[in-house]
Amino acid sequence: MAEMARDSPLKRRLAPPRPVRGVGDGAVEKLLRVEIPRAADQMLALQADVQAVTLSTLDNRGVVASLGAHDLICMITRASEDVGLLVVDIGLLTGLIEIQTLGQVTSVPAKERTPTRTDAVVVSDMPDRWMSDVCRAADETGLARDVPFHGYIREHGILGRRAVELTLDPGQYRSMRIAMVLGGEAKTGAVTFFVPVREGRAQVSGEDTLGARLRPHLMGAPAAMEAVLARINQPLERVLAFAVGDVLPIAPQALSEVQLEVNEDVPIARARLGQVNGFRAVRLTPDGGPVAGVDARAAFLAAKQAGTTAQSALSHAPDLGLPDPPATPAALEVEHSEMDDLPELPELNDFPDLPDLPDLPSP
Repeated sequence: MAEMARDSPLKRRLAPPRPVRGVGDGAVEKLLRVEIPRAADQMLALQADVQAVTLSTLDNRGVVASLGAHDLICMITRASEDVGLLVVDIGLLTGLIEIQTLGQVTSVPAKERTPTRTDAVVVSDMPDRWMSDVCRAADETGLARDVPFHGYIREHGILGRRAVELTLDPGQYRSMRIAMVLGGEAKTGAVTFFVPVREGRAQVSGEDTLGARLRPHLMGAPAAMEAVLARINQPLERVLAFAVGDVLPIAPQALSEVQLEVNEDVPIARARLGQVNGFRAVRLTPDGGPVAGVDARAAFLAAKQAGTTAQSALSHAPDLGLPDPPATPAALEVEHSEMDDLPELPELNDFPDLPDLPDLPSP
C-alpha cells in the first residue's frame, strides 16, 4: 500500500522536476531550491521550481551586453552605496502576471515586448519576497556572505539599457542567475542579480561624493570643442545675399583672441591662431586658462549634458518665413583662394615656435 501511494499519479504530479545541475550548486543553491518554491506557493499559490543556479563574474560592460531587449530591469541598492541590478526575463515576467490575473500559468509562449512600469508594480512583490526570504534563511544558516544580493533592496521604477550604462560604476560584478519552471513546466523563466564586487576596496576619504562617483563615467566621454576666430554681426538682408566667394572682413587682432568653447557659447580658454607642420592650429596662450568667471569643469559637464556638437548660430534660428537665400548651403563658407588680396597680417613676435604665423597661408 505504501508503495502504491509513493508511485501514485498525484504524487508524481506534485513532485518537482528533476533539477538540472548548474555552476552554482552547493549550500546556497540548496537554500534557493527550498526558499523560492516556498515563497511562491505561500504568496501566489504558484509552483515555481528552481532548475539551475549559475554564478559568474563580469565587468560592467559585460553586464550591459547580457541584458535582453525584453528584460524587466530594476535597480537594487545596499546602504545607499552599492548599486546593482535585478533582472526578470520575459518568461518569468509573463508567468507572474498570468498567475495574478488569470489564476494560472498558461503554456502559451511568452510574447516578446518591452516591459513597462505597470509590469514592475504587478510583479515586484514576488522578487522582493524571494530576496527577503533567502536573505533571512542565509542569516540563519551562516550563508550570508555567499548570497550575492544579501543586504540589497529593490528601488522603485525600471531602467532601460542606456540608463543601466550610466548607473553602473565601472568594475567587476557578481552575477547569480536563477532559472526556474513555473506552473508544472507551463513556462520557464529566470531572475538574475548583478552586484558589484567590493572585496579589497580601499576606503578613501571623499570617495563617496557624487563627483567621485561620476568621474569614472565622465572622464572618458567625448567633449566637443570649437575654436572661434571671430563673431561677425551683419544685417539679415546682407546675410540672405551671401554667395560663394564673398569676403567677410575679420579684424587682424582676432588672430590673438581666439576662444576655445564648448556647448556652443561657453568659453573655457583663450588661444592664438597659427599652424603646426602645415596644419592650422590654435595654441593656448599663457593667460589661456579658464576665461574669467567660467569654470572649465562646469563647462565640460554642460557640454556633456547637451549631448550635441556645437553648430553655427544660424542653424538654430527660428523660421521667419523669409525667402531662401540665392546661394547653396555652402554660401557662408568663404573660399580661401579669394583671400589672397587681404592685407598682410601683423607679426606675432611672442609666438616663437610658429615661425610661419605672420602669413595666412593659402590651402
